Amino acid sequence: MLALVAGWYLTRQRGPDLGRVANLAAPGEVVVFFGDSITQGYGVRAEESFPSLVASDLGIAMVNAGVTGDTTAGGLARLERDVLPHQPRLTLVEFGGNDFLRRVPLEETLKNLDAIVKTLIAQGMMVVILEVNVGLMGDPYLKGYRAVAERYGAVLAEDILSGILGKPDLKVDAIHPNAQGHRLIAERVVKVLRPLLKEADRRRGPMGRQSLDFPLPAFRGVG
Repeated sequence: MLALVAGWYLTRQRGPDLGRVANLAAPGEVVVFFGDSITQGYGVRAEESFPSLVASDLGIAMVNAGVTGDTTAGGLARLERDVLPHQPRLTLVEFGGNDFLRRVPLEETLKNLDAIVKTLIAQGMMVVILEVNVGLMGDPYLKGYRAVAERYGAVLAEDILSGILGKPDLKVDAIHPNAQGHRLIAERVVKVLRPLLKEADRRRGPMGRQSLDFPLPAFRGVG
């Protein structure tokens, strides 16, 4: 079982302490999903990817800024181009799997992740870190991700691929989830975002999140 730690983290047992999340009253409507092939939806249709499913479930405007094969270094390099122009209220950050596969030193991975989260928080948006523990990365990664989340007041959603990577019927190959796998990820992410956005809307005052009477856009495949 994952240990219960400070309230920035979403574990299997409890949700984050929303009172300690940075930038809860962030303006804007767009939510950016920023990551690698898991975020991009490699091997599934655009509408089957977990960012699209989350956007549909929550009725939010979404930008999919996932790029297959990307590392934390790649994410940091394209942050200004692919995320900041959208002025999101919230960015979900999902990197680390390719760093592990390419044997990037842990210290470098955490340094890059730290820089990404620090930049996003400084720009005034909320941040949720999606931790992808592939069962090989081990505790050093999780502890490092927790430290980054705590440092900047981000939310950490731990092990979003739990129970997926070990089941061939939930994957398109050895690594990437299929449509059913993405649905499971989406359900886990929605459990993080629903209370977070509800509290964020409350903090923003009577207007909260704007109700739109037309379809919300979903963008995909930047980079």
